[in-house]
Amino acid sequence: MKRLDVPTSVVRFGVFEFDPQSGELRKHGLKIKIERQAAKALSLLLEHPGQTCMREELQHRLWPDNVFVDFERGLYKAIHTVRKALGDSAASPRYLETVGGEGYRFIPVPQELSGLAVRPRNACKIDSLAVLPFVNQSAGPEMEFLNKMIIERIIDAISRIAGLSVLAYGTVQRYEYKEFDPRAVGQNLAVRAVAAGEMTRHNDEVFLHVELIDVGSGTQLWGALFKKPYSEIAECPEKLADRIAHQIRRILAPGMNGTPKQRAERAA
Repeated sequence: MKRLDVPTSVVRFGVFEFDPQSGELRKHGLKIKIERQAAKALSLLLEHPGQTCMREELQHRLWPDNVFVDFERGLYKAIHTVRKALGDSAASPRYLETVGGEGYRFIPVPQELSGLAVRPRNACKIDSLAVLPFVNQSAGPEMEFLNKMIIERIIDAISRIAGLSVLAYGTVQRYEYKEFDPRAVGQNLAVRAVAAGEMTRHNDEVFLHVELIDVGSGTQLWGALFKKPYSEIAECPEKLADRIAHQIRRILAPGMNGTPKQRAERAA
């Protein structure tokens, strides 16, 4: 089988960046450790997103013909390492899907959005929302407190939108400290949209990626990465919460943007 050439440009998907030449994987700009064989597997999968990568292709990419290894065990380890690096799950895949008896498929994921996303014309009206606690990779009472403060503030702000039902914090609190499939959670909670995110502290900086997901179609309605000094967020978590709530409001209730006078003028 002819060996495919490794792409030379950096590939961006979701909150990740991958350099096929160096095998370097980054999340929110931070380098993530990934083994050489796993990086080779990820490189091949990213060459043909949405298409099944056959096991034989992976074997030729990962091990030359003159190398004898336990292929099954080696491939399983490589794929497991890729999923671990991406925070993915075989049971509820977001990035890497197993195609039974054939190989694996990389699920196409758009690069994170810094602004608004265009809603499909045939999309259902979003009339219910769950704002889930952020996945927090930086364990500690201070970060847990900030997580709770920001989520509660967002819920309070968004719940003022007329015609939109927002689940109370006590209803979504059980999803705290867990990684989950936001779409599956939204379906379990019987809401049309879910706001979810991941918060990471690195030295004195906090990285918070938030996205608004249409539960029915699985599409991202909005997404953004916020990068702030920890001291600034700790001093006033409400400021960041209000920024996030404002962005979500722009999607779910564009008519509420601006001052009461400006909204009245637009309605006139």
